[in-house]
Amino acid sequence: MKKIVKKEDLKNLAKEIIEKTKSQKVDRAVVLTLSGDLGAGKTTFTKEIAKHFKIKKEIISPTFVIMKIYEVKDDKFKNLIHIDAYRLEKGEDLKVLGWQDLINNKENLIILEWPEMVESHIPDWSIKVNISHKDEETRIIEY
Repeated sequence: MKKIVKKEDLKNLAKEIIEKTKSQKVDRAVVLTLSGDLGAGKTTFTKEIAKHFKIKKEIISPTFVIMKIYEVKDDKFKNLIHIDAYRLEKGEDLKVLGWQDLINNKENLIILEWPEMVESHIPDWSIKVNISHKDEETRIIEY
């Protein structure tokens, strides 16, 4: 699906995608990959998802710490796991994060920025989202 949205409409799109993930009947984590150029809005989109789950902590890109885990009070998810793979060199680097345990826990919603850096370890059931610039205020979202 392809949508053209203003930055302020990312909230509605985030809600739409979350509702779709919640309707999936899977016995493992929901993995949402976010691709796009620097400044396209990957972290902004993650912030909108966090707002949906009423996470009060400030959401910043975990570029240097690689992963942040936020507790979620929800009937399906217990954890929002935000990973920025920009600084990783290969998929094997995910192992030190406990990747297998993370993706096998159905209470996890994992948002992974820069999935192309670790492509070999992205599960085939992932929801792939690509964000690109149309102009300063408008984004093209494909998922």
